[in-house]
Amino acid sequence: MALPKRIMIIAWGSRGDMQPVTALALSLKKLGREVLVFGTPPATDLIIENGIDCVTAQENIAEFVESLFGQVDLSDRSIKGLFKLAKFGKEYLSSPEYTTTQKADMNSAFNAAQHFKPDLLITPNIIYGSYMSMAEALKIPVITFDLQINHPTSDYPLFTMEVDKFPKFFNPALYKIKSWLYPKVMKPKFDMMREICGLPLGTYSDDSSLKAWPHDLPQICAVSPSLCPQPVDWPAQKLMGGWWFLSKANNFTPSPDLVDFLQYKPVYIGFGSMKGNPDFCRVLSTLAIKSLQLCGIKGILLGGWAGLTRETLDTSTAEGKRLYAWAEDNILEIESCPHDWLFPQCAAVVHHGGAGTLAAGIRAGCPTIVCAMQGDQPFHGSLVQTQEIGKYMGMIGSPKLTAESIATSIKKVTTDKEIRTAAKVMSVQVQSEDGLGNAISFIDRMASTYSYPWAIKSESGV
Repeated sequence: MALPKRIMIIAWGSRGDMQPVTALALSLKKLGREVLVFGTPPATDLIIENGIDCVTAQENIAEFVESLFGQVDLSDRSIKGLFKLAKFGKEYLSSPEYTTTQKADMNSAFNAAQHFKPDLLITPNIIYGSYMSMAEALKIPVITFDLQINHPTSDYPLFTMEVDKFPKFFNPALYKIKSWLYPKVMKPKFDMMREICGLPLGTYSDDSSLKAWPHDLPQICAVSPSLCPQPVDWPAQKLMGGWWFLSKANNFTPSPDLVDFLQYKPVYIGFGSMKGNPDFCRVLSTLAIKSLQLCGIKGILLGGWAGLTRETLDTSTAEGKRLYAWAEDNILEIESCPHDWLFPQCAAVVHHGGAGTLAAGIRAGCPTIVCAMQGDQPFHGSLVQTQEIGKYMGMIGSPKLTAESIATSIKKVTTDKEIRTAAKVMSVQVQSEDGLGNAISFIDRMASTYSYPWAIKSESGV
């Protein structure tokens, strides 16, 4: 097959998920490729403002997060709290309203693909993995991508688990368990997509048994091999290619207050797209402000969807009043700011461990402190700890993650020469990587060496 000239990309997620996709689409366009993105708002504005053709889904991620997590306290790690979250999530994801939106988006994406006539589809494994069925219907190659490691290996556990938690020989077995559970959870979405595309529900086009997650499709993990080296047991059609960075620093004009405050070399604290109820916002804000107050370091608090602000503090208590007064003099609150502009001017970054924030902090050479909440965040935090470029505090809501423990870690990473040197060394390594170039070379190589229908049966047996 010739090099792909018309490429359709499926994208799902918040701004941290859309920025890498935007970077990839821009890089492809610079090479003369025609690109169409089907993505979820509100971060599709980033794609559109960069001049990339975009079909916007009905599913709004801000509304999705608000509906799914805005009514619960994500910091509640009690059995009752976790059960409540699981029950609420299951009910929401199976609700008629959510199902109707999913079906409408699948129809919209497939109609857009039929009109655009791509010769290659790029789609995420996570959440929107069912969209790979469009490539099967259109008889074109498909390449999947992830913003975290996501293929069986002896080197790492599942991307939702901490590294070195179990002996390495357990790791492939963990993926086998997921390969059994994942189709059961996602099968309704796969069946819906296949019906829309006019495909059989029981088999692929090569008559092999239908599995919801065909691991042997060509796959890019947009993760730095400096942080997470490519597993030695991966097949040739899997690539740990490096992060996809979208530079926004040159287009940002900071406020005078922000410029003045940065002279103090503050610590950044932000939790990105993490969202919860008012109790959750108060817990996070108190945790952030108290940790900075305990170590006596000025900080920048980024509100984000998590709603970090001193205004959520419980000022009916003496401690709340004291923290509020301290925050007024020592913390600058901002709603948003390009990480690639801000982080190089900070002493350290404290965040949830989301893929985008993690990548930006490491590239900036900042010691990193991860306070995880869900998904891939514990994995990322444990990698930071293992690589000795910062600290992993555990899950928010766990007994060991306190303002006192965060304050101790802030003092450690801002003064420890070995940690700061390791962070700088990894920053240089990451900046030398060409994640976008590696991805495009891989895309072209896979598209030219694989012909439709691509093999479906997994080499790994899962």
